[in-house]
Amino acid sequence: MYFNTGSEKSPRKIDLLLIISTIVLVIFGMLMVYSATIYRHELYGISKVRSLFKEVIRIAVGIGAFFIASRLDPKLYKKQIKLLMYLNTALLALLFLIGLRNYGAIRWIRFGIMNFQPSELAKLITVLYIASELSQEKSALKNPAKLLKILVMPFLNIILIALQPNLSSAIILGLIIIAILFFAGVKLVFLFVPAVTSIILPAFLLLAFPRNFRHVQKRLETFVSGKKHYQVKQALIAVAQGGPFGKGIGKGTQKYLYLPMAENDFIFAIIAEELGLTGVVLIILGYIFIISRGIRVASRHFEGNFYYSLLAAGITFMIFFPSAIHIGVNLGLIPPTGQILPLISLGGSSLLVTLFGIGTLEYISEKVEEYERI
Repeated sequence: MYFNTGSEKSPRKIDLLLIISTIVLVIFGMLMVYSATIYRHELYGISKVRSLFKEVIRIAVGIGAFFIASRLDPKLYKKQIKLLMYLNTALLALLFLIGLRNYGAIRWIRFGIMNFQPSELAKLITVLYIASELSQEKSALKNPAKLLKILVMPFLNIILIALQPNLSSAIILGLIIIAILFFAGVKLVFLFVPAVTSIILPAFLLLAFPRNFRHVQKRLETFVSGKKHYQVKQALIAVAQGGPFGKGIGKGTQKYLYLPMAENDFIFAIIAEELGLTGVVLIILGYIFIISRGIRVASRHFEGNFYYSLLAAGITFMIFFPSAIHIGVNLGLIPPTGQILPLISLGGSSLLVTLFGIGTLEYISEKVEEYERI
């Protein structure tokens, strides 16, 4: 669904369905984060107004990033993408020197009044990098040596992210890379090395650094044994209590310290409790609309502009995998990972990067219409 805007001399068609779906999810996120944190704020004397204001600022910055990206041709990044990739890798390495330690992990760098998570930026930079390299070196699709050369830097990023430790984000980045390669048309046999690396690397890190990944081992052992992790139990209680229409926004009880990290890792469970199956369906539909638009745009550009096509696909996978994993954890289908729900969970870095990515997707979507009118 497109909407005509701009002037007669320079008409512009915006992808209305993509924009509306994004806005709905962001608004849902603001309401649910406020609801999920209000009790804890009251308990510890944290200003609710200040917290809400900070969330509004995060959203405003994210919306600004969306509009900037929606007006910039991604080809502009193509010229500097290798430099951006090197800088991003350096930033990930710098974390171990100046990063903030929180919950036993070093994942954030403080910039003034805000904390930034470089692993979120790494997803977008990696998508841009692989799209750029493969579109310039199409022979790599059939040449494993050239393909592996392209993948050296992305795999280095995966290792640095895993060592924070942030194993789930490292695995997600690996999944995004494999999905882009598959979409690009890389032969399945050539995907063997990236796929096996994505499986062996986490296993190697678990064995080589047992202290760093003790929490991961415990979660895996609990999941394999058939038992439920405490947080997952509480999340399932929240989901079960929601019923078809939920208890109402602000009326859920699992956020009363029964469900830790409710505003981050388990926001989906809070949505299910307070908005019920109705709210859950609306949220999932929002993601389906965004993901389906992304795949549609990527597919329609495949023959005309390979770079745009791979970029659109990569951004779509960047949203799909964290969303699917977050929902899977909240429903007890996979072990807890610490992954937030894009556009909804509390997290300024994720929101900023995701909205910038969707803005880029919007630009590419408009180009589809321009090409088809020619």
